[in-house]
Amino acid sequence: MASPYMQFDADTGGNIQLESALNPFKFADSRKDEVYQMLRNMTSTMHQRKLMHQSLPLHMRRRAMSYEVNRLPRKFRVVHTAQFSKSGVSEKKKRPSRKFRRKAHNLLKEYERRKRAFVWLETHVWHAKRFRMSSRWGYKIPLTPYNKCYRSSYRATSKHCLMHDLSYEGCVEVSGPETLLMEGLRRLCSERTGLTVAAKAYTAGHRAGFAWLYEDGAYPYNCLGKVRFVWRASGAGDNTERRTIWMFAHPTFYRQLVEQLVKVFQLKNALRATNQTIEDITRNPTDIRCPRYTSESSGVEVVELKDTLNRFHLTGPLAHATIVKTFRLFTPPTQTNTSHRTWFNDFIDTTPKYNKILTQQSSYWTDIKDLTSPGELSPGEVIALLVQDPRLNRPNRRTKALPDVPARYNFTSAVLPQLAQPRAIRSFSPMWDETVRRRITEEMKTTHELNQLHSVETLIPEELSVSETHLQPLPILLLQSPGSQDADYKRLGYGSSWEVIVPAGYGLAVWHSLVIWGAKSVGQKELEMIALESGVDRSDVPDTMLGKEEAVHKQSEALNRYFNRPNNKRVNYTKLAIASPFLCPWTQLVREWNNAQNGSDRPFFVLRDQEILAKLKLALDRKFNIHSIGLSPDALVPVLLTLKTRGNPGNNAIICLPNRGDFRTNKHNRMTAIHGPVYVEPARKDPHGPERIVLRAQHLTMLKRLRNRRVREKKRLQRANPGVLVRIPKANNRALVEEQLKRMSELWLPATPETVRNQCTRECFGYVTQGGFSLSEGTVNGIGYVTAKGLVKLFKICTKGTIKVLVRGTRTRGYRFATIRLTF
Repeated sequence: MASPYMQFDADTGGNIQLESALNPFKFADSRKDEVYQMLRNMTSTMHQRKLMHQSLPLHMRRRAMSYEVNRLPRKFRVVHTAQFSKSGVSEKKKRPSRKFRRKAHNLLKEYERRKRAFVWLETHVWHAKRFRMSSRWGYKIPLTPYNKCYRSSYRATSKHCLMHDLSYEGCVEVSGPETLLMEGLRRLCSERTGLTVAAKAYTAGHRAGFAWLYEDGAYPYNCLGKVRFVWRASGAGDNTERRTIWMFAHPTFYRQLVEQLVKVFQLKNALRATNQTIEDITRNPTDIRCPRYTSESSGVEVVELKDTLNRFHLTGPLAHATIVKTFRLFTPPTQTNTSHRTWFNDFIDTTPKYNKILTQQSSYWTDIKDLTSPGELSPGEVIALLVQDPRLNRPNRRTKALPDVPARYNFTSAVLPQLAQPRAIRSFSPMWDETVRRRITEEMKTTHELNQLHSVETLIPEELSVSETHLQPLPILLLQSPGSQDADYKRLGYGSSWEVIVPAGYGLAVWHSLVIWGAKSVGQKELEMIALESGVDRSDVPDTMLGKEEAVHKQSEALNRYFNRPNNKRVNYTKLAIASPFLCPWTQLVREWNNAQNGSDRPFFVLRDQEILAKLKLALDRKFNIHSIGLSPDALVPVLLTLKTRGNPGNNAIICLPNRGDFRTNKHNRMTAIHGPVYVEPARKDPHGPERIVLRAQHLTMLKRLRNRRVREKKRLQRANPGVLVRIPKANNRALVEEQLKRMSELWLPATPETVRNQCTRECFGYVTQGGFSLSEGTVNGIGYVTAKGLVKLFKICTKGTIKVLVRGTRTRGYRFATIRLTF
């Protein structure tokens, strides 16, 4: 046997010798047929089960070959491209590199493209890196921060400073003769709800306020919403007979407010000749930034200033100190070079008395800068300031702004110093001038330009350069809110705040400065927490346009979450006797309490009459007869609920009337230290359960039958066309699936319940729109609304003691007692 190491026949005694030289032409000719056969097999589509990149040897395969053709050997790329073109896969184009995409001019182009669908606030890029963003009301607004913030947000409202961007609320400027403005604005509000827009306390321009607006002559029905307003103060050189007012409205009813103003003052579009209807008058092209509506006969003019002003809301005791540290008062230079002239110099030339006004405003601000809370000032005070560019007054790192308490309050003296009395012209500001605001925006230097100037001209650290000292000043407007005024419910001053209004362009600069001086920024969800803590409903008022839109939006989200769960994970609200778990059916509730017919669509309204609410408050204290008040049957009474025992009913909880047995059970539970519910709703049977099971089985069987039919059709076509990739259209089952979903939804949650008042064993006469644990009170509180007739019946049941109601959440069968108070 030959050795395994012997490779040739001659070594074993044979006659075959190894050639000393290899002929390449002869060798290639002998291998030609083999290579040709291999290539033909690889390119053949007959009985081919693998793609080209799958047919290569293992050592030649790469992970990226399936989508990157350049990873294949050059001679196989044509076959690979042909195979993918037959499969219908689109060719993937190379994405630009991240370095290219992150260039400044490319970023700006991308931002402009993304702004087309939703308007971005000036602070959007800052928020988008730190917040969950939401598309609401035509804007991209911050929803909630990524970090945990619920308790820290409450601490900021009670001890520090909380900040929110309210720039999405649009501003409407109304100007004209004072008498005509007063008459027209009184038609949109009512004196029975409190001080109106035309009240003497506000018309001087020294105070800002809130007002409920309605459609023209429709009070108390058809409420638009709550607006923040401020009148322009009369200053040097102003026409005292012609006045101007700013009104800030939520985007949900901003357009309706403009239409009502056009209707009341009989205005026409200043930029278009066609003025047939209200909708035609107020319809403007998107490229018009500030639409105008005028009346030649009366001289009244309405200008939409939407997205031209930045408005920041600062809440908490340190809000005043944060503003003091952020804004440094501007000192006018004695002489100004021609190259350094700004809008301020031109404004001084036209209004020479502004120098004296500016001195008095600076003196007043110096007197009050050491206050420990905005609540120490007069309610609704308006202060106008002229400050330096806030980018010149920033610390190196984030610093909490604190008031100088020893300098302000000398506790060693027997009598505390008096607060400085407000000046009559403290609210006069050049920011009311449209030309000034436009120049401020256009002449603003970017942060990049400031950094370049600082790096070139600054010789001493922390000192301003020559160019920085000649930057244009910034006019701002401060609107104060007093916060809580009822010590029985909430400590005085809680929720006091400042609103900072700055011109367009300076939004991000001011926002950065406020953040670096210690203000905590929050989103929309944290505003709901503030509303619950303060006891003032902000976005869920049932008769306003914002409340209706928010209710529909929350119901849609809740229904999607509910039906995305499998059947065995859904709460069966039929068994819990909950007719509408995700929406408060106010219209049906009021109709059933009024014993009206199902076809009648009589509207309801939220009671805001201050006189009636004051009498109701006395009636809750057993000091007034509720029957002599004369409540309207269409009214919903706003109430504040406080649970007496454990439990958190949450939003959309039902408010029910108790009976005598519930009071006895509650007394027994308190004596025996039992913390359970006073009554448990008996479980109901679901009459639609068997029907849902049958429908679901039939639907799945039908889908399976249709799928099998498509599979058989594909196999038949494949047999008829061997070697050809067969494609059949996708299943067209959308209409079938949507019809099944609609039928199942009605069986789970009927869109129109049979009854709301008698949906359970206790009569329902109201709903909790917002409920949760109050960190300031240490109890579970809720903001809700009850029907007027149900409240009258409650007084008949609760003949002595504290007025109590039963509250039950949508996911429980237990009823618990809660006390009620009125909210004004």
